[in-house]
Amino acid sequence: MDLHAALEQYFHYPQFRPGQEIALRHVLQQQDALVVMPTGAGKSLIYQLSALLMDGTAIVFSPLIALMKDQVDGMNKRGIPATFINSSLSPDEQSQRQRGMVQGKYKLVLIAPERLRSPNFRAALASVQISMLVLDEAHCLSQWGHDFRPDYMNIAALRPQLQPKVTLALTATATPRTQVSIVDQLGMPEAQRFINGFNRSNLYFEVLPAASNTDKLKRVREYMREHGNEGGIIYAGTRANAEEVAAFVRDTCGLKAQHYHGAMEANARAQVQDLFMAGDLPIVVATNAFGMGIDRPDVRFVLHHTMPGSLEAYYQEAGRAGRDGLPARATLLQSAQDIVLHEHFIKNDAPTADELRRIHGMLQVDMPPTDSEIAQRLKVSDTKARVAIGLLSSAQGKLDDAAVSQIIQQVDQRREHKRSLLRTMIQYAQTDECRRAKILEYFGDAGDAAAAVCCDNCDEIASLKQPTEMRPAETRTERAALIVMDTIALMAQRNSGVGKGKLALILKGSQSEDVKYFTQNRNFGKFHELPVKEIESLISQLLNAGYLKQAGDERPVLQLTQRGDMILKARAAVNVKLRAPSERDANGAETTPVKRPRTEGNTIEVTRRLLDEGKTVEQVAAERQLTPGTIYTHCSSLIADGVLQIDRVLDSARQMAIRAAINTIGSANALAPIKAILPDYISYNEIRCMTEAWKREHGQGATITTISSPPVSPDDPIASATTFERLRKWRLERAKTDSVPPYVVFSDEALHGIVNAQPSKLEDLLSVRGVGQVKMERYGSEVLKVLKVLQDA
Repeated sequence: MDLHAALEQYFHYPQFRPGQEIALRHVLQQQDALVVMPTGAGKSLIYQLSALLMDGTAIVFSPLIALMKDQVDGMNKRGIPATFINSSLSPDEQSQRQRGMVQGKYKLVLIAPERLRSPNFRAALASVQISMLVLDEAHCLSQWGHDFRPDYMNIAALRPQLQPKVTLALTATATPRTQVSIVDQLGMPEAQRFINGFNRSNLYFEVLPAASNTDKLKRVREYMREHGNEGGIIYAGTRANAEEVAAFVRDTCGLKAQHYHGAMEANARAQVQDLFMAGDLPIVVATNAFGMGIDRPDVRFVLHHTMPGSLEAYYQEAGRAGRDGLPARATLLQSAQDIVLHEHFIKNDAPTADELRRIHGMLQVDMPPTDSEIAQRLKVSDTKARVAIGLLSSAQGKLDDAAVSQIIQQVDQRREHKRSLLRTMIQYAQTDECRRAKILEYFGDAGDAAAAVCCDNCDEIASLKQPTEMRPAETRTERAALIVMDTIALMAQRNSGVGKGKLALILKGSQSEDVKYFTQNRNFGKFHELPVKEIESLISQLLNAGYLKQAGDERPVLQLTQRGDMILKARAAVNVKLRAPSERDANGAETTPVKRPRTEGNTIEVTRRLLDEGKTVEQVAAERQLTPGTIYTHCSSLIADGVLQIDRVLDSARQMAIRAAINTIGSANALAPIKAILPDYISYNEIRCMTEAWKREHGQGATITTISSPPVSPDDPIASATTFERLRKWRLERAKTDSVPPYVVFSDEALHGIVNAQPSKLEDLLSVRGVGQVKMERYGSEVLKVLKVLQDA
């Protein structure tokens, strides 16, 4: 069968994505291959279509049992005979599917590598006509990969016995070193490597400093205000973090969110995943247990509440955003606390000598316990139990001291490698250079790192090149901020550095032993009248505002950022808060409990006062060293509270234009449809202010949050926006009827294509990417009916 015809028949795609076809043809010629493509590039299509076009059954090794059902369901809906065999099934069902595999009933069978521990299953495999062996997430095979799974080694050991026609290894994250390890472990050094570009040009990368857990939650709240109405994933470092942040997003941010982690019951995990994949749950807060196989295309952001332990893990998780090719964000919250957490993980994810001996003893029985049972008996993590079993697989018979010593050496090497991965991740988080270029360099991709919207560092570099007016520091608080930055600059000149806690003690003038070395610093004791916590608060504010950064791994030290260096040299004012000594008694305690109202000194009130003086938004932003967007946010809040008139922010012409757009749309509950029918020179910030005024006038108090604007036709933006929303509504209804996620009916990209193509007959739909022959026949008439109703309206 012609490859393009097969692609159309089974997947309804008009063409292959970059890298798919060349790898597919190589595999069909029965030549081994390693395919390395970023998340969302379409790796699974390569082995699925290959299996369909080859005689026999493809055996696919997948590391996560929880996702096999979703992958098989997706293939079955496309008419692909596939199944999975794992412990989630009853013994009878496992046996039935195993017999079907031997009889050649399936084109693909998905299993976890742990299944190869079963002698019965290995014997059954010997009777199967195997078309190909597929190792999905092949980085798990390499001890140098970020998620080493020892059971993958059993695949390599069994491969010569099975003699598959071809072996295909696939992964989204493999450095050159890991790639070499994969092909060596599989014994196929001649395998062709297909390395597709790692540059996901639609992703915007950014890192936001958050020194404490409180700072992280503040960042989450700010982020949810801007992006909470869009589908997204928040990754947390621990199960407790996942539950805490999910509750925070629900209770404080007022958004629909659920947590997901490995300790949940299987049914509860499946329910959360199903709701998210169906589009009914916009936000999931999860540990890294939520990930592999998550192919919802319209995820608009991935926010890392906790820094991952490696750049491979980070890029794989970040890559779950924007799989539809539309703009998306990958945001990382940076905290030194995360480094301590990962050091704890590194120390506790591999067994001690005593644990090795005890686990070895448990395995020397006819019916050895499972990984989870061993973990429960020893009260260790599942990861530690799994790693121990994998390491013990090479030990035959009695486990003597020499064998234990050899395994412990492997454990030490593994820990050191994980520390090197962590150091690379820290360097990424702390770099001042282009983050996209750093990612591509790490994965050995020499291709172009260009993107229309790249990363926060590129934005920062560009903004620093623009001339800006800076007001000299005048107040005590503004000068205090410069003293902090000057102290750090002096230490950098002497090649020394300190963390936040020690810097606070130096500025306090502490007489403790560990700060005596710094008594010659000209700023030693400058803040002697302030409590240490107040000094630390000032330092944290400068960190979170981007004037300082933390550099280093185990003991990070403070450094000036490029912006901080510029501010210090100009002796310019920055916006920070510092309580005066008069507010405290002689012991440093507050004399009276003060709840600060919106009065002098409050940042929003300062904006109001300056606007009342007749200054424009741009002038206020320049004077306060803030972005105009921040000032507009202050304005929208003041307007919503009824203390600022819209006339102080927008001229009458802009007000009239936005009011007309609101009336045309018939609602002020979303900004994107309003923006779509306005001239480009009217910004979202201005629209937000006007809608707050409009809602006060009409008795509506809810705050509007910006949502992604669909691409619309410049010829008739009102009609385009309306058509897109009507098609989305029809898609949701049809998806519920078919009991499938909306994107299975049509992706957002396909709907945009339909809007722009304005088809009048069924054949016209075939010109739209994502609408193939099958989808045209299944949904085309309904789509044309929706379009005709709109045209006749």
